[in-house]
This record gives sequence, structure tokens and C-alpha cells, in this order.
Amino acid sequence: MAENPMMSEPMMWFVVLAFLFSMFVFGGALMYFLRHAFVSSEAEKIDTPEEALEKKVFADDMY
Repeated sequence: MAENPMMSEPMMWFVVLAFLFSMFVFGGALMYFLRHAFVSSEAEKIDTPEEALEKKVFADDMY
């Protein structure tokens, strides 16, 4: 295997690990803020297919 003059092998592994770590940190931060932005307790519960058909999808009468 040809030696890469720009980066040693330990430095290459450090860059790979830093990139993977930053991906997981960004994903975790995104999940944290999205979980707090969309509270699941406020979601409407639909138990049966009939309820799903009767449920209003768009609130046209709001305005």
C-alpha cells in the first residue's frame, strides 16, 4: 500500500472517529430539540379505523 504523504494512519483514524462522533452528537441534539418541540402527549389518539375516517384532517372552520 502506498504511503499517503498528507496524513498518517493514526491521524486518519482520528479524523474518521471525530467525524462519526460529530454525526452522533448532531443527531442527538436534533432529536432532543425535536422531542421537546413535538410533545407526544398532545397528539390525538385514534383507536379504530372508523375514528380515523371521522377525524377532521384540515381545520377549515378555524378562520
